[in-house]
Amino acid sequence: MRFSLSNRKKGLLGIAFHDGGVTVGQCNWSQGRYSNAIAHRVDKNPREMTSSDWRNFLNVSSINGNECVIALPPSIAHHQVLRLPNMSESEIKEAAAWEMADRLGIDRSSFEMDALQIGSGGDVLAIAIEHSILSSLLDPMYEAGLQPTKIEPQCVAVARTMSMLHRRQSDQATVRSVLDFGMNDSAFLVLAGDSMMFYKRLEYSGNGLIDSIASHTGVTKNQAERMLEETQSIQESNDISRAVRDATRTIHEAMATDAMKCIRHYGVTNRGPLSSQLIITGSASWNLNLAEVLHAACNQTVVKDDSADHIQSLPESIRATHGWHIALGASLAQFGETKQRRDSDLSERDAA
Repeated sequence: MRFSLSNRKKGLLGIAFHDGGVTVGQCNWSQGRYSNAIAHRVDKNPREMTSSDWRNFLNVSSINGNECVIALPPSIAHHQVLRLPNMSESEIKEAAAWEMADRLGIDRSSFEMDALQIGSGGDVLAIAIEHSILSSLLDPMYEAGLQPTKIEPQCVAVARTMSMLHRRQSDQATVRSVLDFGMNDSAFLVLAGDSMMFYKRLEYSGNGLIDSIASHTGVTKNQAERMLEETQSIQESNDISRAVRDATRTIHEAMATDAMKCIRHYGVTNRGPLSSQLIITGSASWNLNLAEVLHAACNQTVVKDDSADHIQSLPESIRATHGWHIALGASLAQFGETKQRRDSDLSERDAA
C-alpha cells in the first residue's frame, strides 16, 4: 500500500521554551481534530531549570512518555533570514553556517545550526545556538529522563499548528498571513498550505503593551495587564477600552505598518497569490484595537486563531495557556515528517 489507512496520529511531548517560562504540551490528531490534548506551563526561565525542576514539573502535569520535541525562540537560538543562491540542501546548510559564524562573530565549531528554505525567492531561515547554551538546556532534561528527539525554531511549530487543516496538495494555493504576538516577542509568517513562505521577527511584545498602558495611565503593571485582558472581549467602547486604545495606538500602528511591509515583501519575492486572511495568535494575541488597525493597514480579514475548527475545539483552559500553540505544534512534529503529498490527496487520508 502506498498510503496509510490510519487516521490517527499520536504526538510526542512538545516543549516550548520562553525566557519567561516553559510550556509542555501533548496531543493526538484524529479526523482533523486534536484529541487528548493537554498543555501545562511553569513560570521559570528555562535557562535556570534543574533536573529536579523538570521531574517535579512532569509529575504534577501528568504527562506520559519521555520522547520530546523542543521549540526554541529567537531569544535563545539566533534566527537570521539569509538570501542565498540556488544550491543543494547540504550546500545551503554549509553556506548558512559560515554566514552565521561571520554575522555572530563566533567560531564555526562553537555552535549547532540548521537552515531551511522559505518561499521561492531564495530566502533561507538559519538557526544557530552555541554548544554551551544547548548543553545547559538539555543536560537537566536528560538527567530527568527526557529524551529530546528534535529541536526546531518556534516559528516552525507555530506554522504547523496553523496549517493542520491545509496539508493536502490542493491546499497549497491557500495563503494565510499569521501574526504570532507573544508576551516576550513576535513574528510575522506567510503560509501557503502547510509551507512557510515568509518569516520575519518583529520587535513587539505583550509586555511592551502593558508597559505603555502603565506609563500612559499611571496604573501599576498588574492593573495594566488586567486592562489589556479586558479589551480582548469588550465590544462596546468604555473608559477602559478608550484608555487602552490611546495607550497602545502608536505600537499597534507600528505593528500594522510592519505587517503590511511583510505582506508586500512576500508578494514581490514569491510572485504568488496574496494571503486571504490575517490570523492573530500568541499569548498576547487578540485585541480588538489591534485587529482594527491591522484590517485598515493590510486590507485583509483579521481573525483570531480559534476561528479554525481544530483550534476552536480545544478546551478554553488549553487556549489560555501561554505557548500552547507552540507546544502542540512541536508535539506533532513527526506528523509532518511522515506525510507525502500526492495530487489525488490519497497519501493524506488523515487530513481534514
